[in-house]
Amino acid sequence: MQPASMTARKTRALLALVVLMGILIIVGLVVVVATVSKRMTSAMPSGVATTSLAAFGSADLPIPAGCEVVETVTSADRLILRLGRGDRCNEMLVVDLATGRLLGRLNLVPATQ
Repeated sequence: MQPASMTARKTRALLALVVLMGILIIVGLVVVVATVSKRMTSAMPSGVATTSLAAFGSADLPIPAGCEVVETVTSADRLILRLGRGDRCNEMLVVDLATGRLLGRLNLVPATQ
């Protein structure tokens, strides 16, 4: 058997070690949360204002009767709308996001072999 003073000393050392490990876990958690938060705020796409985008008002995009938008894709400054649901609806519209102006149409036609 060990003397009581030796057991008390080991108990205090173990308690100090547990407290130190708890503090290290908390500090590590704070570092992880701060890093994730910083990366999420700095991951905004370049060229996009974080406060608000300038409005361009209203823009009319003429599409053939019976067609509807079945897919949209955006890039930094373009919006691409794919039309579908009809014989004459195989086309894509390219729109400027800054002005809402129609830049062009891509007609999708079957390939000839």
